[in-house]
Amino acid sequence: MALPSGLQIEPAGYLKTFLGVSYSKLCITIELVCTQHIKHLLDLPGIADMSSSNPVQEALEQAQKAFRKKLQDPRLYEEILATTTIDDVYKETSKIQANIAPSGKLRHLAKIKPLLDRLSEYALVIEVFIQVKPDLLALIWGPIKIILMWSSQINAVFDKVADTLATIGHALPQFAVMAQTFETSDVVKAALALFYEDILDFYGIAFELFRKTRWKQLFHIIWAGYQTKINVVLSNLEKHSLLMRSEVTFLDIKEAREARIQSSKHFTQAEGFQERQKYNGLKSRVTPNLYDDRLDWLRNRCVSGCDTWLFRDEEFCEWLDNSKNTIVWLWLQGIPGAGKTYLTAKAIDYTREQHRTLFAFAAYLNKGSLCALSIIQSLIFQAAEDDRDFQSLLVESKERELQGNTGYVVGLLKTFLLTAGPTYIIIDGLDEMEEFERQILLHQLNELSKECEDLRLLISSRAEDDIDRMLQHKATRIRVDIRNSGSIQAYVNRRCQDWVINHQLNPDTKSELLGLLSPLSAKANGMFLYARIIMDNLEQMSSIEEIRRELKALPNDLTDAYHRIFHRINEARPQLRNKCRRVLGWIGCAPIPLTVLEMEQALSIDFNSEEPSELPQLITNINFVQMCGPIIEVADEKLQYVHFTVHDREIRNYIDKATATRQLTMSFVAYLGSNVMDVDLDDEDIHENILAGKYRLLEYASFFWPKLIQQTNDGDEVSHRLRNLLDGVIQQGRNYGFKRTTDLPEPLYKNIPLQLKSPEVLTMVCETFQFHLDDKRWDWNWSNSDSWVNLDPLTTSQMLVRIQEQHKTLVLDPAHVASLRFHYGTRLFRCTYAFCEHSYRGFETKRDRDAHVNNHGKPWKCSIPNCDFSTIGFSSKTRRDQHWLKVHLPAPSQFETGLDDFENLDVAEAQPILFALVIEDDADGARRLLSAPGGKKLNAEVIASARCLAAKEGYLAMTQLLAPVDETYSPQIIVKYAIQSGDVDFAKWAISKTRPEDCAKNMKVALSTKLEEIYDLWEEYLLKMPRMVPKPSTDEDKDLFKELFNRTLFNEINNNPLGEARVKHTLKKLRGSMDSSLLGHILVSIAKSSCSIHLAEKLLVLGAPIDYPRGYKSTGMTALHVAARKTTREAALFMKWLILKGASPVTSIGYAQDLGNLKGAKVIAEWVGMTWEELRDQYLKSV
Repeated sequence: MALPSGLQIEPAGYLKTFLGVSYSKLCITIELVCTQHIKHLLDLPGIADMSSSNPVQEALEQAQKAFRKKLQDPRLYEEILATTTIDDVYKETSKIQANIAPSGKLRHLAKIKPLLDRLSEYALVIEVFIQVKPDLLALIWGPIKIILMWSSQINAVFDKVADTLATIGHALPQFAVMAQTFETSDVVKAALALFYEDILDFYGIAFELFRKTRWKQLFHIIWAGYQTKINVVLSNLEKHSLLMRSEVTFLDIKEAREARIQSSKHFTQAEGFQERQKYNGLKSRVTPNLYDDRLDWLRNRCVSGCDTWLFRDEEFCEWLDNSKNTIVWLWLQGIPGAGKTYLTAKAIDYTREQHRTLFAFAAYLNKGSLCALSIIQSLIFQAAEDDRDFQSLLVESKERELQGNTGYVVGLLKTFLLTAGPTYIIIDGLDEMEEFERQILLHQLNELSKECEDLRLLISSRAEDDIDRMLQHKATRIRVDIRNSGSIQAYVNRRCQDWVINHQLNPDTKSELLGLLSPLSAKANGMFLYARIIMDNLEQMSSIEEIRRELKALPNDLTDAYHRIFHRINEARPQLRNKCRRVLGWIGCAPIPLTVLEMEQALSIDFNSEEPSELPQLITNINFVQMCGPIIEVADEKLQYVHFTVHDREIRNYIDKATATRQLTMSFVAYLGSNVMDVDLDDEDIHENILAGKYRLLEYASFFWPKLIQQTNDGDEVSHRLRNLLDGVIQQGRNYGFKRTTDLPEPLYKNIPLQLKSPEVLTMVCETFQFHLDDKRWDWNWSNSDSWVNLDPLTTSQMLVRIQEQHKTLVLDPAHVASLRFHYGTRLFRCTYAFCEHSYRGFETKRDRDAHVNNHGKPWKCSIPNCDFSTIGFSSKTRRDQHWLKVHLPAPSQFETGLDDFENLDVAEAQPILFALVIEDDADGARRLLSAPGGKKLNAEVIASARCLAAKEGYLAMTQLLAPVDETYSPQIIVKYAIQSGDVDFAKWAISKTRPEDCAKNMKVALSTKLEEIYDLWEEYLLKMPRMVPKPSTDEDKDLFKELFNRTLFNEINNNPLGEARVKHTLKKLRGSMDSSLLGHILVSIAKSSCSIHLAEKLLVLGAPIDYPRGYKSTGMTALHVAARKTTREAALFMKWLILKGASPVTSIGYAQDLGNLKGAKVIAEWVGMTWEELRDQYLKSV
């Protein structure tokens, strides 16, 4: 750097020793003095004038404004500006040093010295060459001082912050060294603004962390996320350091600034998405009830003005005022039916307008599953909905404890409440919980209220003794039933007004009825429910005379009102009376509430019929409230009693619950044994049944009939009719592919009379219970149905998957939506996980369903302990493996090790090495690894996963090496990959180890291979394969050839000439092992699927009887009969071909109906140019 002549400079070392300033810094200062002097001599414009048009200055000021805006705290900003030099920072560090010296943490202050040195150089550089204003320099020193002050409060926090500050310091360039380039490079000066922006970005991240109200409690949870944000700033600093060179251009600066903005934006979006995914995944696994739908239902039914008295109540207002600490507990109590729940709903909305409010509705409908744990889980997830930090805490919590440890969950809620500020918890219906559970809940809430001073609680319930004992010295009581008479009058007035308008009464009648209704609010005696029952009852009356009689003799109380409704039901005609009694009884005994549409179908089933019959077509909806009276209501499309008093007090006097449970069970079993569940139904039949509403009850009945069977089991003899229905289900829906799991030491269902009279029925029930209790059931979905449907002793699960898959397709077709909503309601989009409640209680939109499924319980976890996906998991094994290969595959240097290195590996280190060796197809290395101590401890699942990877890559030797020592048959997935590999030797080895039971699955794979050599190997295997093998857990055999040549196979190869040619060739080669009845069975399977004439022709050549099963001592449909039920072009051509080949169109084997009346026969002329009658006549002439 050139200096004015005559200016003498002492040696640098001397200056630094005595003046405390480096030589380069002094040079910069002198340069500034000289520059100002020359500008003055030449009468150049002043510095202030230049700055107004300086783009670098403008960039710095923009960064300053952005930081101030993000800060959103004028007082804090003024505090920052008060620190103008590094000396102020050193004063703060001296204070910190005095405080932490006894703990031996002084080394952490030494760590930050490089940062302070770099910032000092940077401040001097921009002060000299850019002429920045003092407040811009203050933003360099003020934030660092405050960050040090905040973080030093906790040693562990100060450790982390000091390490980060040291890293930032090392990332900043040595500005003093680079200063010599500044004189000639305005572009590099512009680059300095980027560092200012980076520094403020870092300060902004730190301030965001330390300004959180709960940063001290959550630091260890949320720090990792902030560290990741800081890493983005570090990356930008490193990139911007590369710009500090003479050849940099303004375009480089522009691109760097845009890249900085984009990197920050991208990171924020990606981080937010990932964190939300983790939280949603956790929430979907815990499935808390947030009660928003219940609140909305109540909100929409509240009458305006009924809550005014409460919001004006002095004690309520005092409780609501968080500046006062006099009332912590408030108890809304009153008699049953006083309107406490509706009033609580209004109180929740009112409180939410002013404070953070968490709430729950404990209702008798969920009494079986309602517990203290589920309420507290709901509260913590409500708290987390709009609090990302608390979401992070929940995600990092122990999920197993979160699912089943009340104390642990209360601890999480306590963590939130301690720092969340004023929070109000409102619980309605506490008295409707089991006494033991509500005592646990009250105890936990009481402990929280002692430790969380900003917590307020409101309880709404009856004055039960145990609740009264717990709250008597804590809660301020408000008796609802003695304060709500005005509210009841407002309610009656509103109902009267609506009633008069709807019925268009003349003035005299209107005046008379209003007069008769005037004493109603007084008669109610504080009971809203009484007034509602009376008004609902009046609305169902059809004549003025009937209304007059009712109003002139109002019921004395609620019980009397209930009795009048039951009396009206008992006086109804027998058919209507029986239906009403069934509805009321089934509402009371249903495991979960039935929807209106499910109830309609359940009522339509004649479970007393001896033969399964066609389900009736439902074309109109039933108004159940009109039919049974106002003691029931419809909420969210589901039927329920209007109040718990109906269930707890009244219904038992009129309806026998045991009889109702038995009848509902019989209705479900009869439904599952009906012809709509026939496994031989074609896809077209299922399609029509769905649109006709015949599967309304399917999911509910299939999930809950075992539970109802259990409820009817009191050790006595099962009714003769129910026993016959269960036997019919076995005959109709026996699963011949059933795979029994491990036998239990004791049966899950015991009934000695049933064991003596129908042991087969008892066995089926026990096996069904075992299926419904399988530990893996939560992972079963449509996509992996092959792995679990045969664990069901009935074909119910097979049909369920087929029907739901077709339903999923139909609901996307706008032409069918109206029909589907009429029969199945508004929640048409079902979860694909079979045992999820949303598979039968779906979602209203595809988007909601997809979001739920994407965050569903994901069983395939990453095996790397510190990986996020070791907790989140994946929905499929393939996705888990792809993640591992992409993220965790070690570098070659990590697995190029010798035998000695393998010996020293532990099991966690051995696992990634094994997968790396598989990828490299290093069988020798894998052999040595598996022989090492760490390799011997590898989990069998890990080795099996590595083996699948080897098979997928086509590595024969590696696949053989990783096989279990005692393996007789290879897993089907291994055989599949071997055939698909195109390696003849690999395929030959795998096919020879195929389990006969897997032949049907592998047949489809073999047909898809491009190599004839591999398909020939498959045919050779089939020739040697036994046709009959024992069925698991039975004395019977199953025919593998029937499974091999099934209708699914024929659908797969439809319109595939190569596939059909191969199947024909295989049938010919197997002819010696096939009898005519099997060939006839295959012909019927073709009719049920592709209706391929080419395949059918081959079967006739091989000897298939065209009218099978006629003449084989068996009942069932012939191929012609099956085809006549279809309306497709292929089916019509197939029918014509069959008749011309000699199939009889005259009679239906085993069925009374005429084939000509079937839908396919009626429209055959549209496709083949001949009517059914013409074809039949042609057949008769040929006979």
